[in-house]
Amino acid sequence: MHMKKTSLCLRSLDAEVDSMSVSGFNVTVAIGASMLVYDLRYFDQPVESKEAFNGTHLRCVSSIPDAEGFAVGSVDGRVSLQISNPFSSNDIRYIFRCHPKSKDGRHYLVSVNDIAFSPLVSGAFATGDNEGYVTIWDAGSRRRLVELPRYPNSVASLSYNHTGQLLAVASSHTYQEAKEIEKPPRIFIHRVDNIDIGSISASKRS
Repeated sequence: MHMKKTSLCLRSLDAEVDSMSVSGFNVTVAIGASMLVYDLRYFDQPVESKEAFNGTHLRCVSSIPDAEGFAVGSVDGRVSLQISNPFSSNDIRYIFRCHPKSKDGRHYLVSVNDIAFSPLVSGAFATGDNEGYVTIWDAGSRRRLVELPRYPNSVASLSYNHTGQLLAVASSHTYQEAKEIEKPPRIFIHRVDNIDIGSISASKRS
């Protein structure tokens, strides 16, 4: 059975789309170094357009479920968070690096390949990078919650299940660098509801 090709919205772009994410009526698109936010009800032009990292190429974008906001990951290891709270003035807007500085004081420039927000704990999200690491963060406290053991390949994609109890990690070469390890691609499923984030969960409810 073949479905007819029907489009509710159509928008032509003049550049390659690197990543895209939809939440509610908003679709956030990463194109080169630019990030565009469209309202699906008024698709003629973006409601927001900016460079998240002053010219650095974007690698991924992820919308926040049931909230106004998104996170953008760059090829040099930075994440930009923008979360609006409609019930207070405590908006979250900041940029951070996923990796500390090396011994010589330089930053590790490792691409953030994917970002996934937890449906279970508000403000918790995971990043996956090109060196095979997955880290879970808390947006409100700006701190690292846990780092999972390194995967055989780069982390190409991340996804939570609808309850937020399981996190799927795709370990695969991404062909971004010539020196990438080329182990057979694998998918890992982790239980993450038993990670010690109870204090964060409680603080979010209060």
